[in-house]
Amino acid sequence: MFQDIRRHQKWLWAVISTAVIISFVVYFNPNQKYSRGSSGGGASTVGSMYGKAVDRSDYVDAYREAELRYLFSYGEWPGNDEMTRQLRPVERETRNRLLLIHKLKELNIVVPDDAAANWITEAFAGKDNKVVRKEDVDRFVANQLTPRGVRAEDFFRFARHEVGIQHLISVAGVSGRLVTPQEAEFSFRREKEEIEAEIALFPITNFIGAVTIDAAAVATYYTNQAAVYRVPERVQVSYLSFPASNYWAMAESQMAKETNLSLRLDQIYQQRGTNYYVDTNGAPLAVAVARERIRGEMRDNLSLVEARRAASEVASLLLDTSGAKVASNLDKLALTKGLSLKTSDAFSQDDSPKGMKTPARFAAQAFALTTEEPFIEEPVVGEDVVYVVALKRRLASEIPPLDSIRLRVVEDYRRTQALTLARVAGMAFAGSVTNALAQGKTFEAAAEANHVKYVKLSPFSQTTRSLPELDFRTDVSSVKNVAFTLQPGQVSTFTSSRDGGFVVHVVRHIPVSDQAVAAELASFTANLRRTRLQEAFSTWLQKEMELAQMHLPGDKDLN
Repeated sequence: MFQDIRRHQKWLWAVISTAVIISFVVYFNPNQKYSRGSSGGGASTVGSMYGKAVDRSDYVDAYREAELRYLFSYGEWPGNDEMTRQLRPVERETRNRLLLIHKLKELNIVVPDDAAANWITEAFAGKDNKVVRKEDVDRFVANQLTPRGVRAEDFFRFARHEVGIQHLISVAGVSGRLVTPQEAEFSFRREKEEIEAEIALFPITNFIGAVTIDAAAVATYYTNQAAVYRVPERVQVSYLSFPASNYWAMAESQMAKETNLSLRLDQIYQQRGTNYYVDTNGAPLAVAVARERIRGEMRDNLSLVEARRAASEVASLLLDTSGAKVASNLDKLALTKGLSLKTSDAFSQDDSPKGMKTPARFAAQAFALTTEEPFIEEPVVGEDVVYVVALKRRLASEIPPLDSIRLRVVEDYRRTQALTLARVAGMAFAGSVTNALAQGKTFEAAAEANHVKYVKLSPFSQTTRSLPELDFRTDVSSVKNVAFTLQPGQVSTFTSSRDGGFVVHVVRHIPVSDQAVAAELASFTANLRRTRLQEAFSTWLQKEMELAQMHLPGDKDLN
């Protein structure tokens, strides 16, 4: 179904039948089928915003809406993948929605039922004929909302807030729409204007061989750059691992007892769409193969649950041990239970331990351990393994002796010297090429005479992202930034880069044709206004976040 759900740049469908609107209001409106409830939080609070307490029920409601926003943006619920664990989009969206819902109330922006129903209708309408099928809505509630613990009233409230937030965006970002036709045309011509240019490259690889390695110079370089080689504070942890694969048989046994497993596989396949599962060539898998992959995912999820249960039992024994909490208790427990205890490599607060499949937050958890509190109390859940973890030891920050990192220091020294040689050669060429052009020589001939790498570039504009003549080591953005400061016939100074540097000669500017302006300006203007609106709204939202001084669970993890 979600291949038919469109992302909502518009929030009203202009032509919609009254009967459909009424049916959605009755179907989803919390006043019809549900009591509002307090989401299990009562009057308890979880944080503050604008100096006032944030009620737990409001936080839970905003979190559910954030999950729904993720679903309608990506066509699936937020998962336990590495990107989600690192970026935490639901937590960030929860913060945004709490503030925006507060502003809706503060500004007395009331969304009528029919506008919310419009939004729902557009979400479920087929992309070709805008027909709303009741079976799609029923399936969505039964298969998507209910298993996730999201109520129909949550969805209707989400739709109402989506409409209100779009209205708030249009109000807060109104300054972004104030783009005159003259300003739009000027921006269009500037953005689409192309430059024809040629470039002389001074790659570091051309100068590496000319560097002489002197032991005394390397030692001096190491002394001067000692701070670069400082190793940060690190920790090592002891851990017991519970791979999900150890519980596959148990998961298979549970699945075998499920009488409607085949029906569930079919439902998931239909929900995700026939193009969700593809082979290595991007072609959709056959139904039987896709169902088997879904079955494997179900087995893996169940296995991970069992692995966590087993890890939790061990962690409980560890934490229930009488006497002082000492890391060696994990060693004793592992010996008693016949489990294999492992020790991680030392890792810093910005790294993950090698050989462990830990979530993004793990390093912060490990560095919070102390000799008095040496255990991570909850099992650490990775992608396909669960860990019980204790602090092994801390390693202080240090600068390693030269002999232990000599090869690295020598290579750094070699590279630094090569960059210096490239810069000297580039500056000399930039100083001489202007005279060569004045004498009637071409830029290409001057480059050849100086044994410099010459490249004729394809025409490029401000929006060009790559040039086929330049490899990944040359920063196209830097080339564009330099070239667009030059007039035709001018040569740039030498510009350093991470891998050498370059000198640019602009041959001519290629203005945008009047035909292109006539054909594309209207669309460009509309996009420019949308972009400016979003920028203005983002600026407003950022300022409001600063004023709100919001404090919520997990704030440190979002910094």
